[in-house]
Amino acid sequence: MVDLAKLDRPPAGFAACAGCAYRETGSAALCFACASEQTETPLAGSCEVCELPLPADGECGNPLCGWADRHFTRIRAISMRTGEMERAIARYKYDRKRGWRAIFGRILVGYLSEHADEFQAYDAITPSPTYTGSDAERDFDHTREIIEAAEVEEPIAWPFEYDLIVKGARTDRFASKGSVKPWQERKRIAEGPLRQSLGVPDPNRVAGRRILVFDDVFTEGFTIREVAKALIDNGATEVSEIVLARQPFRGK
Repeated sequence: MVDLAKLDRPPAGFAACAGCAYRETGSAALCFACASEQTETPLAGSCEVCELPLPADGECGNPLCGWADRHFTRIRAISMRTGEMERAIARYKYDRKRGWRAIFGRILVGYLSEHADEFQAYDAITPSPTYTGSDAERDFDHTREIIEAAEVEEPIAWPFEYDLIVKGARTDRFASKGSVKPWQERKRIAEGPLRQSLGVPDPNRVAGRRILVFDDVFTEGFTIREVAKALIDNGATEVSEIVLARQPFRGK
């Protein structure tokens, strides 16, 4: 990781990217190192599936991790959804401050490169699908735009691919700015309307491949469960997910 203390001019900090000297020229490694200093990372010894901090008995409090039909293998979170990361995602996703996509793209690539031994095992990295039809609540594909911004020149050419899985209809949100639906309602939406809306346009691009899905936030796994199910039903051998932030778990 980049030693920020050795730079001639230190970065402005994750909360002040707009005024940073490296806003246009910063590398993925630099932006990842800067963000790492000011965001909360998942604790060592967290759940191997969802990175939830484990209690003394070692049993994960996220019930979905124990489901036989979970479909996805594991989640890797760059940070927790707290503090500056939580505010930055809200600015991008809900306030349409789209300049954040470049910063998030660099942070993503910096994290992938920092953990290259793990992530080079995947055949494709693809954004979690977003519906952007005429009746969509959001008119931009927030996950795809981060991946597009992540396609920067780095020592490792990450296998970013698009449209391996698509979402063809609007579904109710699990959450809006400042509030989250009860988990029973999120499960109903996921197993009903969300499942029906997902499709794999070309199964030949999926079959026999290990796929890493990118999303902005992980809560308990209902979305990635459905995405993974669709990909595995079309021949993917394994599906995991990488996210900018993991929502702190508040129980069932």
